[in-house]
Amino acid sequence: MSRHNPSDFDPESAIIDAELLVKYRMVNRAVEALERAIDNAPRHIGLREKLREILIDAGRREQAAQQCLAVASLHISVGDIEKANERLIEAKRLDPRVSVTGPMRDMRRGDLHSAHAATQAQAASSGDGKVLTGSLADINLFDVIQILENSRLTGALMVVSSASAGSIYFNQGQVVDSKAGNENGMKALSEVLGAVDGGFEFVKSDKEYERTIRATSNTALILDMLRARDEANQGLSTADS
Repeated sequence: MSRHNPSDFDPESAIIDAELLVKYRMVNRAVEALERAIDNAPRHIGLREKLREILIDAGRREQAAQQCLAVASLHISVGDIEKANERLIEAKRLDPRVSVTGPMRDMRRGDLHSAHAATQAQAASSGDGKVLTGSLADINLFDVIQILENSRLTGALMVVSSASAGSIYFNQGQVVDSKAGNENGMKALSEVLGAVDGGFEFVKSDKEYERTIRATSNTALILDMLRARDEANQGLSTADS
C-alpha cells in the first residue's frame, strides 16, 4: 500500500488507499494519508474532494468547509465558476462562519485573469443558462452578490421569499437594475435585498441590461442601502419613543 518514493506518487492510488483505510474504520489515518498526498499535489481536485467527503462523513464540518473553499479556488483557477459556486455554498452550509469570498480574493493572481476570460468565453458561446441556485437558509444575498461580482457574470438573479419576489440584474458582475412588483431601480433593489428566506436562481445572459442603478461598486451600493435602512429603523424607534 505504501509508496514512499515521490517520483512514484500517484494521486489515484492515494485515493484508493484512503478509501481502504476508511473501510477498516481508520479514518484518522485516511485523513493523514490524504493530507500528505495533497502536500505532493496541492492542486489535485480529486484528492481534496475525497478528503472533503471523508471529513463530512466523520462529522468534521469545519475542516470539510475549508476543503470546500480550497476546491472552489481550484475550480475558479480553471474558469469553472458553476462548480466553484457549488462548493462555496456547501462551505457556508457546513460552517456559517466562513467567508465565501475568501477563495475569490485568494485567486487574484496571474491565473485569475485567464479564469475570468474562460468564464466570459463560456457565457458568449452558451448564451442564457442557469449557473447558480440555492436557499437563503444556506447563504445570504450579500454573499451571492459578492460571488457574482467576483465572477464578473452578466445575468439576472431571481429571488422568491415569503416577503416578496423580484430580480436583480448584473452587467459584468455589477448591479445595474432591479425589479420587484411595480417597482424598479433602487426601490426594487431594497425590497429584494430584504429577503431572509426562500430561494434564489441566477441565469446567465449574453446580453447586457439597461442601467438604472449607478454606483461606484456593489459594496458602496449595499453600504448606502444599509445606512438608509438603519436610519429609517432609528427613525421608527425614535417615533415609538
